[in-house]
Amino acid sequence: MIIFGVFFLVLQTYFVFFQPKYFLFAYLLFISSFLGFISNQVLVSGMEIGLFYQSVLMMLVFIRYFRRILDLTKHFKILLFLIVFIYVYGIVKPVSSGMSSLTQSIIASKEFSTLFLIPYLFIFRNFFSINYIIKVLSFFGYYFLFILILFLLLDFIPVQYVKGVGAIEFYYPTILSLFLFIKSGHAKNILEIVLVLFLLTIWSVGMYFEGHLALMLTTTFGCISVIFKLPVINFVNKKSWFILAIVSILLLSTFSSYLTELSKFFNESSSIASRNIVNEARMELIFERPLFGYGFMHDSALELDSNNSYGKNLFVIDSGYIDLLGKFGYVGMFIYLFFLTIPFLKRERNIVMISLKLFFFQLFFVNITWSVFSFSMGIISISIALFFFYNYKNNLKTKSFIKYI
Repeated sequence: MIIFGVFFLVLQTYFVFFQPKYFLFAYLLFISSFLGFISNQVLVSGMEIGLFYQSVLMMLVFIRYFRRILDLTKHFKILLFLIVFIYVYGIVKPVSSGMSSLTQSIIASKEFSTLFLIPYLFIFRNFFSINYIIKVLSFFGYYFLFILILFLLLDFIPVQYVKGVGAIEFYYPTILSLFLFIKSGHAKNILEIVLVLFLLTIWSVGMYFEGHLALMLTTTFGCISVIFKLPVINFVNKKSWFILAIVSILLLSTFSSYLTELSKFFNESSSIASRNIVNEARMELIFERPLFGYGFMHDSALELDSNNSYGKNLFVIDSGYIDLLGKFGYVGMFIYLFFLTIPFLKRERNIVMISLKLFFFQLFFVNITWSVFSFSMGIISISIALFFFYNYKNNLKTKSFIKYI
């Protein structure tokens, strides 16, 4: 399979500069493990390079065409340069402190580097119409739901989505969540509402077996709130929701015991209790450098005393705020989340825009048990949501929107 992987990356090297639309579709095809049938692992000397190589390509695009972002709004220009700054900081920090080599730090940045999808989309924004983004999300959204139907009815699972005996796992269910929120925002008449409720039923039942319970619950509740115009949509349409989110983050990230209780609620796994013991050790390290964190440290740079692979290093995919604090500290975490959140603060009347706000808002809860703000499975969906939100009013034509959604 190494030949296929190398061929794919060569193709992406061409697409990233000359065919941005193909690059985006192929990128999502890659993270979906080619619809679940082909591994997306491209191993070189035992190290997986496929995801990071494509991030490097997007970095090169940013360097080559950075002038194209100068006509964006002030906030988005700041956001894009913040992405570069925080990424460089994450690499330099452990090297300057003598805790990691430059190579190890770069390797450890692989997941976070997917954040460069945001500047890539904005640099080539003239290529990505809202209709195209909708078509891409619809393709993967309907496909994932179809796979869930096959799983529920026939116990069929694509080989790359096999989690265990009779269990399925999507690597990027946030893509499906984003699709459902957009779909819910557009549901106007009774037939469209019935269709969305049917899709949400498949999603809820399928994701119950898939395992990401927090994402399933927040997406289901959020989409129903959009469809039936529940009061929660008024809540997220005010700046007060942002203040509440920030205060919640502070409490959750400061008192690890609160994280544990919420983790138990959102995560059905009994291993959460044992994980909290390791997280307490992580918090002790975090409090040694509470303001600015440790940066991107390789697994081998700092190992915790633990009997399981989950607890061998400071950074973790299953405790989002602990992971962010370990990487960037309180100052870095709040700056990063603040600038990601600003685009969603403006009051909107369009229900589709409000549904995107809800999609983003739910991630603050999901991040308790799944690191959606610092790992690719969340960052890629956030990148697409930000781009969609920013460009929606500018280039959306209602008739063509209806055609594809």
